[in-house]
Amino acid sequence: MKFSRYLVWNFLKTLLLLLFSLIIIFVVIDFMGNIRQWLTREMKEAVDYYWNYLPYIVYLVSPVALLISVIVSIGGMARHLEMTAIQASGRSPLLTLMPVFWVALFLAAASWWMSEKILPDANHRRFEIMQTSQQQKKNARVKYKADFVFIDSDRVSWFLKHYSGVTKSGRDVLILIRNNGELEERFDAKGIRWEEPKNKEGYWVLENGYHRRFAEDGTILVRSFESEIMGRRIRTQPEDLINERQTGDEMDSKMISRRIEVLKRSGEDTKVLETAFHFKYAGPWMNFIIVLIGASLCHRFSRSGGLSQKFGVGVLLVFIYYIVIRVGLKMGENGALTPFLGAWIGHFIFGTVAIIMLYRSFRL
Repeated sequence: MKFSRYLVWNFLKTLLLLLFSLIIIFVVIDFMGNIRQWLTREMKEAVDYYWNYLPYIVYLVSPVALLISVIVSIGGMARHLEMTAIQASGRSPLLTLMPVFWVALFLAAASWWMSEKILPDANHRRFEIMQTSQQQKKNARVKYKADFVFIDSDRVSWFLKHYSGVTKSGRDVLILIRNNGELEERFDAKGIRWEEPKNKEGYWVLENGYHRRFAEDGTILVRSFESEIMGRRIRTQPEDLINERQTGDEMDSKMISRRIEVLKRSGEDTKVLETAFHFKYAGPWMNFIIVLIGASLCHRFSRSGGLSQKFGVGVLLVFIYYIVIRVGLKMGENGALTPFLGAWIGHFIFGTVAIIMLYRSFRL
């Protein structure tokens, strides 16, 4: 038990030091890359941006930090024959390393929790801060739509001349409401806006238009109105028309799932968001697999290769791992692979590699 605590403590203190160092390096490089933008803006915006960027930086650099931590801590103990001594006492290599594997599994779960609870809000905030910078060209934020159709469900269809996601209002709108496939109501209005009273459910308000009701006997009842509260007749939310959170990094899995359903009803392509949805669950496993690979490289003392060689092999494998993940994601988004396979293929491949490497290292 004392050795397990000693092993885990060596691993964790190295990991914390590396995370801190990598975060500082990442922030400095990113700040210098955007120095022209920050010189024209207030320092408060830069601080706010990097404060919200911090969780995503941790999410990005944690696999590299975990690899180096495993090689430095466990590899250092193996070099000083501490691992050999504990295994010579009768404990198997797997049981010796099991505490580190449990910690890695916990960190993978924590990474998933962070991607669900912290990253969506933090990423959305930093994207909004940088929306007027050069980064906007790389990741355009859609705020307005013109001449578009939105199919809310089999019951409600929208046709809008113009809609603003900023003001949550639009003009020249046509809304069709069906009942069992038969047209029941039609609203033509000059304007539409979203009202959201405090502590009450929000609703749409139509302005200056006509309401037509189609009776079963074929008659059409027409009336004009200056203001018409739609209330429960329409369940469409403003984020269904234009979602402020437009990438998978800004949404948790529930938000992505809801957005996919909305886009499918409108006949839009959802492969990008479906791939992002599956990667929400696949991404954190990289932390665990990296620890398995690192442990397989360094838990045994070897005279033929030092820590520097093992470190080089580990970094090369992680670099290839990143490439395979990105290629898989792109293939999932483009339809070359299913979204599920595109999100998971890198983990399937390197999870198998990690298990084979561990098995071989235990057998030697």
